[in-house]
Order: sequence, then C-alpha cells, then structure tokens
Amino acid sequence: MSSPAAPPLAGAVPRRHGGRAQGIALMAIVNMPSLALSALVPGLPQLFQQFSNVPHFQLLVPMIITVPSLCVALTSGFTGMLADRFGRRNLLLLALLAFALLGLAPLLFDSLLLIVASRVIVGVAEAAILTVGNALMGDYFEGAQRDKWLGYQNMLSPLIGSAIILAGGMLAGVHWRYPFLLYLVGLGVFALAWYACWEPQRDHAAAAAGAAGAAGFPWRPTLFVCGVTVLFSMVFFVQAVQHGRIFADMGVASPERISVLVTIASLGTVAGGYLFKRLSGVPIALRLAASMALYGVCYVGVAWAPGASVGLPLDALGQVGGGLLLPALIAWALTHYRFEHRGRGMGLWGGSFFLGQFLSAPLLTLIGAAAGTFLASVAAIGVVCLVAAALLAASALARPRIQP
Repeated sequence: MSSPAAPPLAGAVPRRHGGRAQGIALMAIVNMPSLALSALVPGLPQLFQQFSNVPHFQLLVPMIITVPSLCVALTSGFTGMLADRFGRRNLLLLALLAFALLGLAPLLFDSLLLIVASRVIVGVAEAAILTVGNALMGDYFEGAQRDKWLGYQNMLSPLIGSAIILAGGMLAGVHWRYPFLLYLVGLGVFALAWYACWEPQRDHAAAAAGAAGAAGFPWRPTLFVCGVTVLFSMVFFVQAVQHGRIFADMGVASPERISVLVTIASLGTVAGGYLFKRLSGVPIALRLAASMALYGVCYVGVAWAPGASVGLPLDALGQVGGGLLLPALIAWALTHYRFEHRGRGMGLWGGSFFLGQFLSAPLLTLIGAAAGTFLASVAAIGVVCLVAAALLAASALARPRIQP
C-alpha cells in the first residue's frame, strides 16, 4: 500500500517535472545494462575458443556474461543509499562513464582474469545505472506521465535488445574482442544524461520529512515489495532465461530457427508495454493479475503444444505478460518511497529482481524433479500463475481503490 503524500511546507519551491528529453534519456539509460548480456551472448563460442588454454576457463568464460548480473543483485541497495545521500546525477554520470570505459577494457586485455575483474566493475556501475534510472523515473514523473514513459521504455527494450544481439553476433564473427566495441554507445548515453538529467530538488524531501522523516527508512513495506518482486521475477525469468530450451523441447532442433522464433515471440513485449501505457489508471493489482494470467496461459500452453506452429503464439502471450509485468512492478515499487528514500528503495527492488533471476533456474530444476520433464515444470509454474492471477484480481475488485 502506498504511503500518503505529505503536506507541502510553507514556501516550498514547486516540484520540477520532467519532459520529453528526460523521458528519452531515461529510456536510453535503463536499457544500457542490456549491453552487459546481449552484446556478448552470440560471441560466447569464440570466447571459449580464445581462452581454452586458461585453467578453469569453463567456469571463468561464462562469468564474463553472468558476473555483472550478480553484482547488480549484491550492490543495488548500496548504490541506492549513495544516490539518496550524495545525489542522483553525479552518481549516474560516474556510473555511465565507468560502465562504458570498463566495458571497452577487454579490447586491451589479454588476461581472462583481468577481463572478468573488469566485468565486476561493469556490474557495480550497472547496479547504479539501474537504481538511479528507476529512482529518477519517480523523481521526474508522476501518475499517467510515469506510466506513459514506463510503457514506452518497455516497448523499446526488446527492439534494442534484438539490435544489440544482431550487432554482437556480426562483430563476434570478425573477432572475439569486437562485441565490446558496442560499449561506445555508453559514451553517447553519458552525453545525453549530462544534457538532459538534472539533480532533483530536495525541497519536496524536506516537506515530506515533516510527516515521515522521523520514521526513517520504511523497512516493513520494503520487505514486502522485495519479497513480492522476487516471486514475480522468478516467473519472469522462466521464459527470459529458458526461452531457447522451451522451443527446443517443443521439437525445434535448429539453433538458427530457435533464434528466429524467439525474436518473433519477443515482439509481444512491445505489445505488453503498449498495453501497460493504455491501462494507466487501472489499479496495479489488476495489471499484475493480467500479466500472471498471460504467463499462466503461455506456460501451460507451451507445455502441451504439439509443435512450434501452435507454441509460438502461446509463447508470445508470455512476452506480452512480461512487457506488462516489468513496468507494473516498477510503478508499484515507486509508490512506496518518498524522495529521500527512493534511491535505496529502488536499489533494493533492483537487487530483488535480479535475485529472482538467480533463483528461477533452481526453482525449475526442483519442480522438474517432481514433474518429470522440463516442460511439465513450466506447466506447473503456469498453473501457479493462473491461481495468482485469480487471487490478485479478486483482491483488486474487492478493494478497487486500494493499490497493492
């Protein structure tokens, strides 16, 4: 449940709101961390070949891709505290610069250990970028405007991700180092953030302090937000991480065909972001219920689909659900934090979301041990999603004016 707004203090300067430049900048900022994953996935075989003589390369090479996500999960709360204490803009600019420069560092390194170490710093910078980007979405925009930009953000993300994957694959075909050149884009986003992003005024934080400052950080709502986010995130990453395996178990043998099917299905995310924007004003619980219903139909459907021709549209429904789920979770989390706590709160939210990524695969393995097959475990998750959708919808309709 969101906290009540505090009455403004006498003489407080009106809050400055964001516009088109800030919305575009934030869309670019929060999509930057996809470079840490998408740019390098197509070139993973070349990385294995390049470092095949290094001890423990089977463990270290995948860490080039996975370490940044682990760092996001571990350090997002800390970077959020820094944003609340020392300001948003300077931390964001420093993080974007570190992200770009350390992302380019493997162009100069021949040591696998040095490359992995540079990826740790990329991950810490990624945590700050995501945390501050989400906090600024709450600082700059409210209500329908916030929903609009969150919807645009989620509509754009799959298109950016697909472009990065295609570019990364083409560059990896030339040389294993060249996909890291994509981090040059980070310098352009740094320039955009320098131009468009201002430091939010803290006068409204002072106003809020009169009503809630003594209470300190809202740990109880945060534990609830983070717990719910982990659960929804595990559902989200069932498809996001296991997408290729879902189609493979449906009988698609060719990696090339799987990549095409995944790309087609991912267009559903654009529809999900548009749907979120169109549903502005609808209680968040109903939007979350719709997302869970879409995931439920998707996961149960793909488990029983006789082939990819039937499975593809069902799989796309899950992508629509993901496009609706992610902005709904961000919007819901933002309602729990006033300005002075928004950085830490959204940092902990981001860490929880990536913790769900880490837990999703073990969850499927555990369920699969009882269900018998991978797709049967996906179907079991789908049934849980349908039950969750019904409970969320019933709760929202019973208390239509209360946000979760």
